Amino acid sequence: MNVDSVTILICTYNRCAFLAETLHALLSGTRRDRDYEVQIVVVDNNSTDDTRKVVEDAGRDAHFSVRYSFEPQQGKSFALNRGLREAQGQLIALTDDDVLPHDGWLDRMVEAFRTHDITFAFGKVLPRWEVLPPAELLLPRAHNIWGPLAILDYGDEPVAYEKGLPGQRLPIGANLGFRRQTLVEAGGWRTDLGKVNNSLISGEDHEIFHRLQEREQYHGLYDPRITVSHHVPAARMTRRYFRRWFYWHGKTMARMPGTIHQDLDMASVPHVFGVPRFLYRQSIEQGLRWLRYLGSRDSLGLLIEELKTIEYMGYLVQCWQRRAGRKGHGRPRLAPARPVGTAQ
Repeated sequence: MNVDSVTILICTYNRCAFLAETLHALLSGTRRDRDYEVQIVVVDNNSTDDTRKVVEDAGRDAHFSVRYSFEPQQGKSFALNRGLREAQGQLIALTDDDVLPHDGWLDRMVEAFRTHDITFAFGKVLPRWEVLPPAELLLPRAHNIWGPLAILDYGDEPVAYEKGLPGQRLPIGANLGFRRQTLVEAGGWRTDLGKVNNSLISGEDHEIFHRLQEREQYHGLYDPRITVSHHVPAARMTRRYFRRWFYWHGKTMARMPGTIHQDLDMASVPHVFGVPRFLYRQSIEQGLRWLRYLGSRDSLGLLIEELKTIEYMGYLVQCWQRRAGRKGHGRPRLAPARPVGTAQ
């Protein structure tokens, strides 16, 4: 692909101090390749702090365009779609308002599209810990529960992503590039997904990949040289947050069953009280696995099985609430905050 323009898209909500650091890093970062234009679009999703001033101050002496945009409809996906409409670049490089790009981040993103026939590219999202995590949380076994931390490391070798390849873990939006036209043709992001109203509903990034597969436009690259560092606040390092995140992740999955269970025709699957019947069996089996870990010295295994069980709870509750006609924004009852790595 002949890339001559890129839009860096950042959605933000009331985190102007972090945003200022991110914009400074983007504007002062080293670019070896100067043969493509760069635009930064910051979408303010109803912030009440100094977000607008931070963006305008950053753009005043910038050597490329820094654009402020306001999206009044609350929700991450609404903000992303606003940014997509504002973007002028051939590529959309997504990142977060608390991310610091590593040297050459954008050059390597552009290089991936120039040297491969792809529609998306992504790389590592490494942590900037506010407090050091328990050592067991950094073990390979723990990678499957890294969702609440918003970090990603799939190894040091490039990996091609194509439809039908088994076991491939998807990108996250803190470090992800798309062809802009691909996103436009896919219709942007689903607006019933993405964080809103103090919920942790997410899935907007993963769901769009399902649509790319349906459209035969799922061609990607994981390049470990495309790297950013992401702030991980101390508030995320508690069992309370992990439990809440996995509960809401279960509710997220219930909102896109066709994406999660791609091998099934969900319309023909028997349902009981709004829940796919097979989910009851899977939930019971998962709960029993968790119970078998109670009293075990394997604290990480116990945590993993507990979180998987909570995820099933969220899925079931979302299905029941949908059937009852409720919006499904209730919260689970949670234990007091406690560091993730400590015993119960």
